[in-house]
Amino acid sequence: MFTIMHTSQDFEAAIEASYEKPIVIFKHSATCPFSAAAQVEVANAKPAIDIYGIVLQYTSDLKTEIAEKLDVEHQSPQTIVVHKGKAVSHQWRDEIQEDKLKQEVARLSGQ
Repeated sequence: MFTIMHTSQDFEAAIEASYEKPIVIFKHSATCPFSAAAQVEVANAKPAIDIYGIVLQYTSDLKTEIAEKLDVEHQSPQTIVVHKGKAVSHQWRDEIQEDKLKQEVARLSGQ
């Protein structure tokens, strides 16, 4: 599943979903080549994990809210693995890899 977040309410829904199972928040730019590469990795992981994404050019307030609430410095592109309402790991640029995301989510899910 891939859900695009636009509002604080969307972000809160993502946090609530993380209490049922781990999720990934994906922040990226519509114009950055690093983001384009990260999008491929995230898209390949998508069938196995729930991803909540934002495009930074359209959600500048939301990127700040995410950083503050999860206590993770904002970077772009960035993935944040969230479990039970807390950030448990985060990756940026070439650290964003399909296999690593899947493994982290599976580990947190007890699989």
